[in-house]
Amino acid sequence: MNRAILSLIACCSLLSAQIEVGNKAPTFFLPKQAGGSFYLSKIVGPKAKPKKRTPVVLSFFQTTCVPCKAEIAEFEKLQEQFPRIPIYLIDLSEKPDLVAQYIAEFDLKLPMLLDRYGVTGKRYGVVDENGLADLPNSFIMALDGTVYYHHQGFKPGDESIYHQKLTEMDQALTAWQDSLVKAEEAEKLAAAAAATKSGAKQSVKLAVGDKAPTFFLPRQKGGSFYMSRTVGPKAKAVNKRPVVISFFQTTCIPCKAEITELEKLQEEFPGVTIFLVDLNEPAELVAEYIERFDIKLEMLMDRYGAVGKKYGVVDASGLAYLPNSFVVAPDGVLYYHHTGFKPGDEEVYRQKFIELTSSGSQ
Repeated sequence: MNRAILSLIACCSLLSAQIEVGNKAPTFFLPKQAGGSFYLSKIVGPKAKPKKRTPVVLSFFQTTCVPCKAEIAEFEKLQEQFPRIPIYLIDLSEKPDLVAQYIAEFDLKLPMLLDRYGVTGKRYGVVDENGLADLPNSFIMALDGTVYYHHQGFKPGDESIYHQKLTEMDQALTAWQDSLVKAEEAEKLAAAAAATKSGAKQSVKLAVGDKAPTFFLPRQKGGSFYMSRTVGPKAKAVNKRPVVISFFQTTCIPCKAEITELEKLQEEFPGVTIFLVDLNEPAELVAEYIERFDIKLEMLMDRYGAVGKKYGVVDASGLAYLPNSFVVAPDGVLYYHHTGFKPGDEEVYRQKFIELTSSGSQ
């Protein structure tokens, strides 16, 4: 029997798939036709990282299967409608060069996996012990790694069923991602509460009227900032001006509210220089934060919290009460100290800036 007839029998033979809806989908890894490998466990199921989880469609096919081509055409349309849910084609037991030729001939855009010896097909009940397969044979996997929907064969109109199932999965993905955001926000609030509790017990060493510790820190955009060149007895008169040092971290929610108000105040009081000092975070994380919120204030990098400790912001265990801001007068003395931030605090800053920039205050 020639290959064409054998393939036709394989394509049209009716087999009962062993994997049923609700069952845990067998995990596997397969080579990608374009290079690299695909691991199912990395995007669905308990081993997948929460932010990486997504429903996925796996469609077994062969290049000689006529209804497979019709289904693939509809899958490509559905992939455009549901870009968050990847659709993978899995070629069964065919040579890579034949698959590559098929992809080129029909200009296929969907990613292709190669089940060269039909091992994964057998695990999914698509291939029987004789090597025959009922194709196309497609599975939609839910976030938890179970089979959400299973479809054998393809006829006009079946795409509407897939559309409905993918709509349901897209809604589930949205709900999952929303739950992650809420959990992350809850963790941030808990961390902020813990930091606040730590800060309440921790007495800040600096008091208004004390000499502010001098320091130098790298600027996020390059170069260094030397405190002694802007305030205090060593600063040239032409360079002296009030300076605000505001310690923060990217995960601090009230910090973002304070930064917004400080940016407005910087425009209102150009004679005051406001610096944000990031505590203990990687440079790339800070750069991403600056870009995301389009922050205009200049950023200093206290990578290991040394300056934060000098200002009493960071305790011996590395905990910090944020935001934590210091207004330093041109003579190098601490003029005002503010911890935390709530609506209306910007008016306190405004008053202090007015006092420092009014005629004769310096």
